[in-house]
Amino acid sequence: MRRHRLIALVLVVLAVGPALTAGLAGAQTGIDTQQTAAASSHACEFPLTVEDNTGQQVEIQEEPQEVVALLPSVAQQLWEMDAEEKVVGMPVREWTSYLEGSQNRTHVLQFDESAGLSVPNTEVIVDLDPDIVLAPNEVPEDSITELRDAGQTVYYYERPSDLDGLVDVLNRTGRLVGECDGAAAAVEEMTGTIDLVESAVADEQRPRVFYDSGFGTTVVEGSLQHELLTTAGLENVAAEFGGIQFDPEQVVAADPEWVIASEGGRLSEFSGYNQTTALQEDQIVRVDPNLFSQRGPRYADVIENLAETFHADALQQARNPDNGTDDGTGDGTDDGGTGDGTDDDGTGDGTGGMEDGTGDGTDDGGMEDGADDGTGDDGTGDDGNADGDGAGLTVVAALVALSALVLAARRQR
Repeated sequence: MRRHRLIALVLVVLAVGPALTAGLAGAQTGIDTQQTAAASSHACEFPLTVEDNTGQQVEIQEEPQEVVALLPSVAQQLWEMDAEEKVVGMPVREWTSYLEGSQNRTHVLQFDESAGLSVPNTEVIVDLDPDIVLAPNEVPEDSITELRDAGQTVYYYERPSDLDGLVDVLNRTGRLVGECDGAAAAVEEMTGTIDLVESAVADEQRPRVFYDSGFGTTVVEGSLQHELLTTAGLENVAAEFGGIQFDPEQVVAADPEWVIASEGGRLSEFSGYNQTTALQEDQIVRVDPNLFSQRGPRYADVIENLAETFHADALQQARNPDNGTDDGTGDGTDDGGTGDGTDDDGTGDGTGGMEDGTGDGTDDGGMEDGADDGTGDDGTGDDGNADGDGAGLTVVAALVALSALVLAARRQR
C-alpha cells in the first residue's frame, strides 16, 4: 500500500511539475498578468452595443463572421489574434503581403485624385456586405458617413498613440469580432516580449539614434514609434524636435551615433548630415517599414530586434538568467532573432488622409496606412525566451519522487 501511495505521489509530482514551471515562467517574463486577466474576463457576448469615436452607438447583433479592415494595421491585429479567416476585405498591396493569405482578400481602397490619397471604396465594401467595418480615425470621417449611409455597420475609433493604448485597441477589437481569447493571447505574447526587453535594457547605456524616413520626417516624443525606440533601450535625439518635419540643423547639432532607416529606403539629404557620427562611421540600422509603422502586435518584434541589435548581451542574459550559474551545461543558443525590426501599416507623411503607396514611415498624422518601401516579415521566427527552467524544475521534481521510491524499496527489503 505504501508503495502504491508513493507511486501515486510520483504521478502527482510529475503532473504538477509542468504547471509549476509554467507559473514560474510567466512570473519571470514580466507579463502584465492583471491586464491579461482583465482582457480575458471580457467575455465575447452578443448582441453588443458600443459607442465609437463619433458618439455613434454601434449595435452588433451576432458574432461577426465577415469583417472589413480599412487599414493594414487593423488587418495585422486580426491576423495576430487568429481571426484572419473572418477578414473578407482589406488593403491588398505590398505593405500587407507579409500577412499570409492576404492576397486572397478583396482590396477595399481606391485612389482619390482630387485629394491625392486613398479612401475606402464604398461600392466594393457594400458588395462584400460585411458584418462590421473596422476603421481607425486615420480614415476620413466623410468616408465613414458614406459607408453608414450605404447601410454598413462601421466602428470608428481613435488610433493608439502609445503601447498601453495598443493593448486597449487589441482587446476591444477582439471583443467586437468575437475573438476575445485570441486577442488576450496576442496581448500576452506582445506584452511578454516587451517586458522582457524592458528588464534587459533597464540599466544599459542608451545609444543616441535618429530615425530617418527618407522624406524629411522623423518620429518625435508623443508618438508610438518614439515609444518603440525608447522601449528598445535607445535615446531618440529627435524626441523634442517639436514636429515630424525636422530642421536639418537640429539633426546635425544632435549628432546621432546611429541612424535608423527603412530597409531598401533612401536617406534624407542635407548639408552636414554626412558629418554626423552615424554617417561618418556608417552606423545605419535598417528596419522593416511595414512593421515599424503599423500599429499592431508585431511592434513587439521591432522592439525585440532593435534590442538584439543594440543590447545583445543584456537581452541574452535576460532570456537565460541562470545560464552559466550552476553546472555550466546551458547551451546558450538563444540567438534572439535577426529581423530588421520594423513593421508598419504604411507610413504617412503627416498630411492626413489615406495614403495608398507612398508613405514616409513616420505614422504621425492622417490615414497613413499607405505603403512604405519595405514589405515583409522581420524573419525572426523565434520568441527567444526559452530559459531552460521549465525542464529543470520538472526533472528535479521527478528525481525527488524517484528517490522516495528507492528509499521505500530498501526499507521493505
